[in-house]
Amino acid sequence: FFFGSTLALWIQLPMTYHIPPEEYNFECVLPPNDEFAEWHEIPEYKQARRRCEELVHSSRPGQSHHHHVVEVIDNDKDINSPSIELSGDASITWDLQLNGNVPILRYLTLHLKSLDKFVSFSVTVLDEKAQTRLFKVSNHRSHCVISTEVVEGEEVSVCELPMTIGMGWQLCTLDLVDLCTKAFGTSKPNTLGLTVNGNCRVSKIFFHKEVYADAEMPVHLRCIG
Repeated sequence: FFFGSTLALWIQLPMTYHIPPEEYNFECVLPPNDEFAEWHEIPEYKQARRRCEELVHSSRPGQSHHHHVVEVIDNDKDINSPSIELSGDASITWDLQLNGNVPILRYLTLHLKSLDKFVSFSVTVLDEKAQTRLFKVSNHRSHCVISTEVVEGEEVSVCELPMTIGMGWQLCTLDLVDLCTKAFGTSKPNTLGLTVNGNCRVSKIFFHKEVYADAEMPVHLRCIG
């Protein structure tokens, strides 16, 4: 399989645009909503900080552990907005089943900045066959691999995807419907959760119904200017 065309969709500004109804077309993960200002209080961030502290405390004597970091950057100078920095073995996870209403929108977009090292994230979905599928996306893979893993006692179909990420802030958009169809022959994915691993900064994560230009986005999800 080759997924290069579905993995990175670069959003261009149109000459004219119409802002669609936000409640129908978008579902926010980071920031949680348009009114959320205190990133240090994001539950998933606080949980990631605790896991990072456990990593540090479990390090063997003499083992370098200071590079395991989860930290809010209150005002990233490149984008003039907050972001979360992950380094070392640090990660942050969103369990999207907690509110009982998992995202069903087709596209998932992440606004990421590589810290000049390996970057990866994973997305867990449930398809119309009630099968759990796991997509692992990283910049240290060069080709797609389909396999099966046992995750928490459950057999899960896994699709590992390569990602090319350059310098500075990048938009990465996944067409979850297209990926499920090409990798597993299924569709209608419901997203159960996602995890972002170091080494990167992440400023926005959201689901959307269509591919929109930046100017069509709700203000708190815009990535340009």
